[in-house]
Amino acid sequence: MQFVFLRKRYLVEDSLYPHFTLLGQSLGSIFLGWEALMQCVPDVYIDSMGYAFTLPLFKYIGGCQVGSYVHYPTISTDMLSVVKNQNIGFNNAAFITRNPFLSKVKLIYYYLFAFIYGLVGSCSDVVMVNSSWTLNHILSLWKVGNCTNIVYPPCDVQTFLDIPLHEKKMTPGHLLVSVGQFRPEKNHPLQIRAFAKLLNKKMVESPPSLKLVLIGGCRNKDDELRVNQLRRLSEDLGVQEYVEFKINIPFDELKNYLSEATIGLHTMWNEHFGIGEFGL
Repeated sequence: MQFVFLRKRYLVEDSLYPHFTLLGQSLGSIFLGWEALMQCVPDVYIDSMGYAFTLPLFKYIGGCQVGSYVHYPTISTDMLSVVKNQNIGFNNAAFITRNPFLSKVKLIYYYLFAFIYGLVGSCSDVVMVNSSWTLNHILSLWKVGNCTNIVYPPCDVQTFLDIPLHEKKMTPGHLLVSVGQFRPEKNHPLQIRAFAKLLNKKMVESPPSLKLVLIGGCRNKDDELRVNQLRRLSEDLGVQEYVEFKINIPFDELKNYLSEATIGLHTMWNEHFGIGEFGL
């Protein structure tokens, strides 16, 4: 096995493209792929990072057999519907939803991008996807059903099955636990706002014995900034005393929180694998 270090990795960072992010990252991946191809021409090329625009590069210029393992489509019909219906989302800013002209321009951009995404994806000789949700989108966009299959990621759940459910709780009150990376699509602000509403109702009746614990991984400074924004949101809503943030905690500590939890929260819309995950 040979590892090749690529120096143009920055070209696929979303922070480099504040506007037209999908297009910018996709074009950047072509330059990154070219750098890789110049250093090593493989017999088989498998993209598992979502850089579909590199597939024709390796197939038609590199002469490789190419395959894809798709975790989440770069664009989906759900993303198109968000823009078409002028709904606010993590990938659809409020100033665009308020402007019919900008919404129309973005919708045209998305449709064009989806068309090109379908073309480059159809270059795959073999396509694997991680869920039936992803399968339906890839079949719709790439139209290569004859070589597309679901390959579920291996998930060892035995360690969670071993957690006793009927032992007496060691901590008083009730824990509401959210597990997921601190990324925009996880919609942590919704969890804090919903929890604040719950606390307001409970305070009318009696002092609350509730606590929200947000557990997740921070990949970079952008994720750390999001956590700081969530802390400020909890302060603005007056619930900071009842909200805890656990960043990059050990697995054993995660299991302890899950064993003590009364409620689990997960607020990502269109979760592609149907889970709340903990990523570092």
